[in-house]
Amino acid sequence: MMNYKFIVLFLDFFFFFLLKIHSKEWCKAKFEYGKSDYVECLNEGDNFTKYMIETVPIVSTGVNLYSNVSIVLSNGYGLKTKEIIIGNENEGLLNKIFTVRTDIGNPEYLHIKLNSPNKNWKCKKITVWKDFKYWVFDCIDHLDDRKTEATYFLSGNKLYTAYVQTGKDLEAGTTGTIEVVLLGNEKRSNTKILHEGFNSGSLKKIRFQASDVGTLENIILSNNSQNDPWYCDFIKVKSDNKLYVFNVKNWIGHPYDKSVKVNIKNDNVEGTAKDIDCHVRGNDLINTNNLPKNLSNKVQIFKVRCPQNCQNAEFASIEGSSIHPSSTSICASAIHDGSLTPSGGELIVTVGSELKYYHALNEKYNGLEAMDFSTKADEKNFSFYSYHLDSIDDIKSDVRIVNSFGKLSSLGRLEIRIKNKWGSVCKKGPNFTFSDDTAKRACKDLGFPNGIYIKENCGNINGQNYCAGYGYPFSGAGIVCSGNEKSLSNCNGDDASHCVDHHDDVIIQCLHYSSNELINDGTIRIVDINGSPSNNGVGRLQIYYNGVFGSVCSEGWVKESEKIVCQELGYTGLKGNGFSHHLCTNISGENLCGHDTEKINAVNFKCKGNEKYLKNCPHETQEDIYCSHDEDIIIGCSGEGDASGLGLSGQKNLMNLEKKKFHPKIELTCFDKIVSKADLSSADVGDIFIVNCPEKCDEEMGIIKGTFLYTFDSPICKAAIHAGALSNNVSEDIVVIIAHKHKNFIGTKRNNIESHTFSGISKSFSVSIPTTSLLNKERRSNPKVEDEILKKENDFSYKNIFDKNEKHLASSIQPIFQWISPTGFLGFNGKDNDFIDCSNFPNEKYIKGLSNFSFIIYFTLNGGEGTWRTILSHSLCEGISVSIDEENELIIEHNCNPHLIKSRFKPKFGETYHIAIVFNKTNKIIALYINGKRAIFEKAKYDFTLNGDLIIGRSNQSTTDYFIGYIHLVEVYKYVLTEEEIKESLNSVLSLEYVNINTEENIKKKKKKGVRKTIDGRECITPCKSRSIINKDLQVNTEKINLKCEDDLLSEQFNGKIGSQFLVNCLEDCTKSKFLVKGSNNFYTPDSSICKAAIHAGIYIPNKNNMNKGSFILRVVEGLLEYKASRGHFGIVSRTEKQSQLRSFSVFLENEDIIITCSTDGQFTSNLSVGEKITISCPSNCDKINNKIFGSNIYSPLSSVCKAAIHSGVLSNQGGQVEIIVGPKQEEFKGSKQNNIESYDSTNHSRSLTFKRHTE
Repeated sequence: MMNYKFIVLFLDFFFFFLLKIHSKEWCKAKFEYGKSDYVECLNEGDNFTKYMIETVPIVSTGVNLYSNVSIVLSNGYGLKTKEIIIGNENEGLLNKIFTVRTDIGNPEYLHIKLNSPNKNWKCKKITVWKDFKYWVFDCIDHLDDRKTEATYFLSGNKLYTAYVQTGKDLEAGTTGTIEVVLLGNEKRSNTKILHEGFNSGSLKKIRFQASDVGTLENIILSNNSQNDPWYCDFIKVKSDNKLYVFNVKNWIGHPYDKSVKVNIKNDNVEGTAKDIDCHVRGNDLINTNNLPKNLSNKVQIFKVRCPQNCQNAEFASIEGSSIHPSSTSICASAIHDGSLTPSGGELIVTVGSELKYYHALNEKYNGLEAMDFSTKADEKNFSFYSYHLDSIDDIKSDVRIVNSFGKLSSLGRLEIRIKNKWGSVCKKGPNFTFSDDTAKRACKDLGFPNGIYIKENCGNINGQNYCAGYGYPFSGAGIVCSGNEKSLSNCNGDDASHCVDHHDDVIIQCLHYSSNELINDGTIRIVDINGSPSNNGVGRLQIYYNGVFGSVCSEGWVKESEKIVCQELGYTGLKGNGFSHHLCTNISGENLCGHDTEKINAVNFKCKGNEKYLKNCPHETQEDIYCSHDEDIIIGCSGEGDASGLGLSGQKNLMNLEKKKFHPKIELTCFDKIVSKADLSSADVGDIFIVNCPEKCDEEMGIIKGTFLYTFDSPICKAAIHAGALSNNVSEDIVVIIAHKHKNFIGTKRNNIESHTFSGISKSFSVSIPTTSLLNKERRSNPKVEDEILKKENDFSYKNIFDKNEKHLASSIQPIFQWISPTGFLGFNGKDNDFIDCSNFPNEKYIKGLSNFSFIIYFTLNGGEGTWRTILSHSLCEGISVSIDEENELIIEHNCNPHLIKSRFKPKFGETYHIAIVFNKTNKIIALYINGKRAIFEKAKYDFTLNGDLIIGRSNQSTTDYFIGYIHLVEVYKYVLTEEEIKESLNSVLSLEYVNINTEENIKKKKKKGVRKTIDGRECITPCKSRSIINKDLQVNTEKINLKCEDDLLSEQFNGKIGSQFLVNCLEDCTKSKFLVKGSNNFYTPDSSICKAAIHAGIYIPNKNNMNKGSFILRVVEGLLEYKASRGHFGIVSRTEKQSQLRSFSVFLENEDIIITCSTDGQFTSNLSVGEKITISCPSNCDKINNKIFGSNIYSPLSSVCKAAIHSGVLSNQGGQVEIIVGPKQEEFKGSKQNNIESYDSTNHSRSLTFKRHTE
């Protein structure tokens, strides 16, 4: 059944697609020089306009303006123009061009693409003019082979003032360029350069101009520097006498995130984590004077990132175990509670109201000791506890490499996991010493073919400190491999107890190529002091010859050669003024000269600067080069490149290790306890689980013991309601955290639930709120879990309607409910009973009880102006409705609540929109996305309660507010969809063209009347008709005119008005004749050789077998002011003609098939003579249309010709070509039923039609 429905849907779409293709019409257009007189008509209702595109270039070294470059304009709702060419390789940048394209309203985005390989292109700005208005776009990206496309945003002129505080750590400053993007409630700004570098501890005041984005909500900060990250403490942005404060508290730039998005609200847990030091306490981040008022019945969460080695923090203090007062250090307490390891990582900190007493363990845990703590009545306080979110520990591999910033990398400190604890490896033990083969084995364990043991001191490698901090664990000493082991664990080594300190930590680098990989002579690379590929673009140049890499002597070297090296290796340019003029003996305090054993492979490079590869420059490679290594060339390149020379720039220091899978979600009842679930009761301290609780668990029996920290025999869901992590009236996911064994639990009354005090020994747990990223991690790890819901409903036929080959949301995030308008659905007309009641639909029941949810709706509004129209409604009071109000604005309602969420978006009649409504109960955020673009993102003052039924096309609260138009798709997800998933959904529905399937007839009824236009923007001066009818309207001679090479339009036989057509035949092959052709684009001067022009245009192909196939149509057209030269077919190059002409000629194929739709009748044959034949092309499925046909075997011209051809038996319903023979007058036409088609009787007509199978 499912397959059949899918096939019907596909055939309907394909049929309509053919109708669109074959229904093109043509007209004679208002004359413009250089354009054809007959042009394709614009579809009625479409709107085109004329744009002027003005591009200001950048003239700079390395920028090649002679490149193929195109742009596409788009507005805020996804409407786009076709591609516009603004530059090519022959003429270079077209500074100012005029073009006719779809009118998209106000352009907001400019998408640009470089279509030429091995070219670099950049501009300053692009101005778009339309109807005396203009829009300026900043050219913010450099286009090259690695980045061929970019999106430019509107420039702006609003003045902003930023106050930027850099962290006080000695390493907090940067030399990188810091960029900022402003995101407001109305729009986003372009990328703006904030400042070139910041000093540690500095507070800078910076003024800049950007677009007016409305109320500022987010900023995006970027740092493009390599290995020079920046720690920003905060940024304050002042505009219109308003001050917006962003507490950034993040490292930005490689190896941390290059860009960081910062929300103005401190409690936004879906953004980037706050970077904090090991000793930072809870009340350092949250001001106790501004504690949230609702902590008495709710908990709140925020996200932080801890550095490595916090178990050894000097100033950290821990009060209480498992739950702590606000004076406790966050990171150190997380290690004590098992939520964090010495590796550091991201935590979710849960904040609740204060307790009177915080009990500590009697012994150390993870090497850290806690103390008991009692609060004072005169001090404001709060409680907090944490759970693990992410760290470099969360990988399957037991081997890893950690860089100087604590990140996974292919260059850095070797670490091994033993008994679930990570530690570094020192170089020597009493019996074994680390070896080169061990480095290779470790890298093979990580998926690399090769590895290098870097024997230098770990404290200073390329200016970075890779040693672990004091107190960090060791995992082994002096590991030795023979080279035959299958894994590093099979190698020999000494116990970690023999390691003294971390100055002897092993450092290795893994490589993406093996030592015996084929390397071509002339391959170059840049190496550092250890001989491994440089990671900062600075190093000794080596070139490969005769099976070995060797250095290059500086004798005869010119500076242009250094630029070529950087370009060849993929870098953007030289670092500073380059390094090749520096002595290799002292480069930033290091000796980068080659070792005595290294060969010197080349000398005397004489580059001009235009060479693509260094090996193309003249140079010498003889066996005996009389240079010393003190003369080795040093290269300094900037930007992202590949120092290895093997095309691995995208894989530089790449470490992509498989993550551990998250435990599947556990479904609970209201009575479930930790002891009743084996996975929970056997878990270790610090382990976390996502569980789902049903609604109304506060009404069930069961005693809970404790506050925030509960005994193992307490009902989990009831404890979550008590803590404030779960509402009592919804089914929702929560996080369960396994905590220490305690002997004191404090009882309180919260959320109308009384918990008991308990003084016995019990294992314990805490509960918290999950983040979207944690829920997504669980879904990705266990994709089959969520699919079980759909598997229970085998009869649900909608779920497989989507073409699985189309891009759609991943199977792990399929909707919990889906409705697609059936084929032939006539839409909603605003009448009684004109709605869809989904209460009996499969899976609709699973919407009930959702707390976090997403709705996807694809709809077309067609009427009802001045009335309230509901698209969908779920539940009665406290439910949700999505409507169009009397002002035609899209509204989201909290049913029975007078407060409306207004979108400021007014959908246009006849246009189709994709909207997504997302509600996150965790932070009460509701968001609306229109065609993938966020329109609303605000904090709601209430919760939605979905406990009723879903109605599509009418209000759920009354039998009114009926929708008018088409609702093509409704999907409901039990998750908060990400922006990427919403855009993926948008792409999916656009690919299926729902609107075209369901609204074609409606569109036909609403065609606008008036002057038709052509696709190039001109007005039609004749009615629009099929191209073949136009050809017949212009009389063509019945006898062919035979031509020779010298014949042109000046001959008397071609005297005629503009538009006259002549059937001609060439008797000779004029390809190499002496006669001239002038013109291009099928416009030729009157004195051009007609036959040679036809060959130039590709209309006439000379026949080598001397068969008479040189016939074509010559049409007399308007003359031009001038004619351009062009290269045509068979190598014929036409010439330029500067003299204007009154007439021109164009050439066309003789027998161009008529392409028509299923509905086309035979009246177009009225211009043909009796007995004349014509070939037409019919689309498929013409037997299904409602148009009538008249006659049997001999048909009236009033008949649909394709349907009549099927009726007569000469054409199948698959379509194809058929011949029509025009017959004489017929007195009557008799109807009959043939081939499952009914024909009807009709009276006489001046012509009749018969059909014949088409043969070539």
